[in-house]
Amino acid sequence: MSPLQFEQILGQDQVLARLREAQARRRLPHAYLFVGPEGVGRETVARAFFWRLLCVQEKACGECPSCRKFLKGLHPDVEVLEPQGKSIKIEQIRALEAKLHFRPLEAERRLVLIPQAELLTREAANALLKSLEEPPPYTLFVLLAQTTEALLPTIVSRCQVVRFRPLPREVVKRLLEERFACLPPEAEGLSFLAEGSIGRALRLAEKGFLQEMERVAATLKEGTPTRLVTLAEVLAGMKENLPVFLELLLVWWRQALYAYLGLETYPVSLPEPPPQDFLVPAMEKVERLFGALERHLNAEILFLATFSELSRLWREALGQATEIATESARTA
Repeated sequence: MSPLQFEQILGQDQVLARLREAQARRRLPHAYLFVGPEGVGRETVARAFFWRLLCVQEKACGECPSCRKFLKGLHPDVEVLEPQGKSIKIEQIRALEAKLHFRPLEAERRLVLIPQAELLTREAANALLKSLEEPPPYTLFVLLAQTTEALLPTIVSRCQVVRFRPLPREVVKRLLEERFACLPPEAEGLSFLAEGSIGRALRLAEKGFLQEMERVAATLKEGTPTRLVTLAEVLAGMKENLPVFLELLLVWWRQALYAYLGLETYPVSLPEPPPQDFLVPAMEKVERLFGALERHLNAEILFLATFSELSRLWREALGQATEIATESARTA
């Protein structure tokens, strides 16, 4: 995706204002650490900031030679340190340090982006620390991480930390509709499940998890052995995506509980809300699944047993709700 201008970025107004002010006052630190959940715009903001710093007019005009080079990924004073395999290695840091000995070729400063700073090996992190302790005056580092705990404390202490918060639900919905062509009902449902992360919303859409949640609702409500066996097979087949899907079930049921308690309106784009008495015991059972999966039990058998019990709870709670409604109507 092409870099965005600050004016096009939604949901991180405080961060953008802070960076604008630092640029305007020409009081940039030698290193920033952007911290926050995955998919909330850390890298988008970092690239937009680089664009502004490189622009001749200092506003990401898109027309000057520097902007054109940056937009094509050809600017000689921008370095992006991506992992090699599963980590960022010390050899990559040494190669970077060799470049930093030379002044920028065209811009006022060299800009270094490390999008997954958590993946620095300990040796690479210690090597980077030397550059952060005694940085060339013309260099600006921007490191991205989900938490400060994922990095060496000495690296964190030498960076100016900028915290990114989850995006508001309405911003996630708007982005899904306007930039990723999601239909409004799907965008609304995903915005409730994304927990403030547009990246998470897009992954959920790609994997069709909303549809799988509909399958869970229909299976628990009907409770036939055939459907329960099929559901157990589907869940076991999710493998590394399974923890995310189980978390989505908990989000769905929490939204239903909030609605029953009158705290929020239930989103019509989610599957039908389970009966109220089902919710608390069901969430407890699903939370226990996380620990069971870590013990490497047979996933298919585990899910068949758990979701058979959940189906029984659903139907019992539904029956109780029906009896209460009938009794209320009789006495009204």
